Amino acid sequence: MSHSKMTKRGRSQYIEKWNPSSKKYINTCVICGAQGYKPSIEEDDFVRENIYRIDDLENAAIRSELKKIFLPLPLDELNRCNDCAKRMDKQK
Repeated sequence: MSHSKMTKRGRSQYIEKWNPSSKKYINTCVICGAQGYKPSIEEDDFVRENIYRIDDLENAAIRSELKKIFLPLPLDELNRCNDCAKRMDKQK
C-alpha cells in the first residue's frame, strides 16, 4: 500500500507515527482551533547548511513535512491566531 493511501487529507504518517515529537512545531489557536506550523521552523537556525548531522537531517525532514501539510500560523501571547485576535480586540 502506498504512503498516500495510508494518510488522510491534512495528516501525515511521518508526523503521526514515525516522528511524533515533531508535533511540538504545530501551533493551534485556542479560540478557533486552526492549526499551522510555527514560523520559527523557517529560520536558518532550525536547519543549518551542514545537513550531515543527524539533528539537521531530522529538522529538515520535519520542516518539509510540516510545510506540505500546514501553512504558517503565528500566535500571540494568548495563543490566538491573527484573525481571532483582531475579532476579539475589536469587540473591546
